[in-house]
Amino acid sequence: MGLHDRLNTLRRQSGSEPPAPGRTSADPHSAGAASGKGNVLDEIRARLDRMGGAGTGRTRPNRTAAESATPPEELARRLDGELLTPQVIQLDRAMPDCHAHGRHTLARAREPAMPFWNTDQRLGFIDTETTGLAGGAGTVAFLVGLATLWDGRVRLRQWLTTAFAGEGALLEAVDAALSECDHLVSYNGKTFDLPLLRDRRRMQRRPDAQEAAHTDFLRPVRSLFSHAWPDCRLRTVEERLLGLDRQDDLPGAEAPWAWKDYLVSGRSEELERVVRHNTDDILSLTLLGPVLASVLLQPAAHGASVEGAARLQERLQGADTARRLLESHQHQLSPAGRLWLAREWRREGRYDQAVPVWEALAEQGVQEALEALAKYHEHQRRDWKRALQYAGQLASGPRAKARIARLQGRIEATAR
Repeated sequence: MGLHDRLNTLRRQSGSEPPAPGRTSADPHSAGAASGKGNVLDEIRARLDRMGGAGTGRTRPNRTAAESATPPEELARRLDGELLTPQVIQLDRAMPDCHAHGRHTLARAREPAMPFWNTDQRLGFIDTETTGLAGGAGTVAFLVGLATLWDGRVRLRQWLTTAFAGEGALLEAVDAALSECDHLVSYNGKTFDLPLLRDRRRMQRRPDAQEAAHTDFLRPVRSLFSHAWPDCRLRTVEERLLGLDRQDDLPGAEAPWAWKDYLVSGRSEELERVVRHNTDDILSLTLLGPVLASVLLQPAAHGASVEGAARLQERLQGADTARRLLESHQHQLSPAGRLWLAREWRREGRYDQAVPVWEALAEQGVQEALEALAKYHEHQRRDWKRALQYAGQLASGPRAKARIARLQGRIEATAR
C-alpha cells in the first residue's frame, strides 16, 4: 500500500472521509482550499499527487477499489439500520415471537427462569464484538448488542461504529440503553465484556455505568456440563441445548479482522456477517435462562451433573433447595455427592438416613465416611468400642491418633 492509500486509510479510521475519487486536496474546489486555512494532511496529499504525476513511479489510488468501498450510510441501509452519528450505525428491531432460533422460538424468552432472575426484573442481554481478546487500552468494542424484553417481545438493539472517532457516541448510546436494565445477562461478560466497556468509558472520560445484577451463564454451564462436554463455548451450548446449527457463521475470532478490513478497504461484506453473528449470540442468551432453569429441575435427564446443579441451587436458592435436589437424585450421585447429602441429613439430625450412606462408603475405605461413623458412635451412640473400630481405619495423623487415644481411655475407664 502506497503512502497515498495509507493516508486515505488513516482518515477513514479517524472518522474523516478521504477526498472523493477524481478530486484531491490540491483541487481549488476542495474543502481545505475553500476555507483558506489549509491542512497538513491536505498538503501532504497534494505533494504526493504531484509526485505521482512527475514520474516518481508512484501511482494514484486504485479508483476501482475506492468505488467499491461501502460508506457508512450505505452500510446502514444494508443492515436495515440508521446513522446515529456519521460514525455510528444503530439497529433497532422488535423480533417476532415466532422467530425460530434452533429448536425454540423467541416466545420462550418470556418464560420463567428461576433461580437466575425474577420475572419482574428489567433484563438486558448483552454481547460485544471487539478488536481483540487480550484486553488493555488498545482493545475497542466496535459492536455492542443489547436485547431487552419490550412490549412482550424481544427488542434487539445494536450499535456499530465505523471509525475510531465514533466510540464516544457508541458508548453514550449503549449507556442510555443500559440504564433501562436492572439485571444483565451475558456469556463470559463478567470477566470480559463489561470490564472492557468500563475501561473504554474511562478512556473516553465518561462516568461509570450504574451497577446492576449480573448473570454470567459461563459459570452455570461449566457446573452442569464440563464433565461431559468437550468445551463450554457458547457455540457448543447452542448446538447441545438449543439445537442451533449456525449456517455461514463468521467465527467470533475473525470479527476483529472484519472490522479492520472495513477500516482499511471499505469492504463491508465480512462486517455484515459480524453483525449477524452478534445477533445470534444475543438471541441465544435470551433463551438460555428458561432452558437452563429446566435443566436444574431434572439435570440427569439432560445429561447434566446433579451435583453441579445442586451447587448452583445452593448458591442461588439456599442449602435446603440443594438438599431436595440431591434427595430426588440419590441413585445418580457420585460418592462425593452422597457424602454431601449425608452432611445435610446430619445437619438436620436425620442420622437414620445419613448412617447407611456412611456405612456403604466406609466399606470402600472413604475417609470422610469412616470419620463420620467414628464421631456418630462416640457422640451420639456413646458406643466407644464401635467408634474405635472406625477410628482405627483412619489414615494415620495427629487427629486420628488423638481420637484413638481418647476412645481407648474411655473404654478403659468404663472397664474399671
